[in-house]
Amino acid sequence: KWNVYSGVDVVDDEAVTKAAKRVKGDGGALDVVLNVAGYFYEPCELVKENTLNFEEQLKQINICGLGPLRMNNALIQSKALAEGCKLVTITSQAGSVEWRSTQNAGKGGDYGHHMSRAACNMGQVLLSEEVKDMGYPVLLLHPGFNKTEMTKKYEAIWEIEGAVDPSVGAKRVLYEVIKNGMEETGAFINCEDGLRIPW
Repeated sequence: KWNVYSGVDVVDDEAVTKAAKRVKGDGGALDVVLNVAGYFYEPCELVKENTLNFEEQLKQINICGLGPLRMNNALIQSKALAEGCKLVTITSQAGSVEWRSTQNAGKGGDYGHHMSRAACNMGQVLLSEEVKDMGYPVLLLHPGFNKTEMTKKYEAIWEIEGAVDPSVGAKRVLYEVIKNGMEETGAFINCEDGLRIPW
């Protein structure tokens, strides 16, 4: 059985709570929660060019960082999760502080997106510790470089960097969702190779 719940805006507390209560009212007992909402501000923000957009940065943090926490919280509070439900968040390697000094070496940029993904990762790791005794594994998955509207600003390097069609990225994600559980709770996993991404 499946249901579609429209109007679930992850930045709207009331909408998220209402959706979670509807899930519970319709039978609840979700086996997997996939948090996939994301947003990447188009222009590359740079201090040297005075192009920082703090309003957009906060928007990205609200969607990418707080959105998954808001959704997971609402589902836990509404008791809409099955025993052992996997709480999965599609995040990004952009949230790896260590990799920023390699991939953004000498240039910085994209402040809002990278900070939002680091915030997402921190929130989900903290959640993994809190709900461990409830039996809910929390997984953070980087789907790899996918050819989507969100990455279109990097279209020129899609082929050079090995970007894949979203259907391939989705299969990689599903593989890691099925493969991983409580032993990996709080792990930041690269779906391209199954390895852990450094914080």
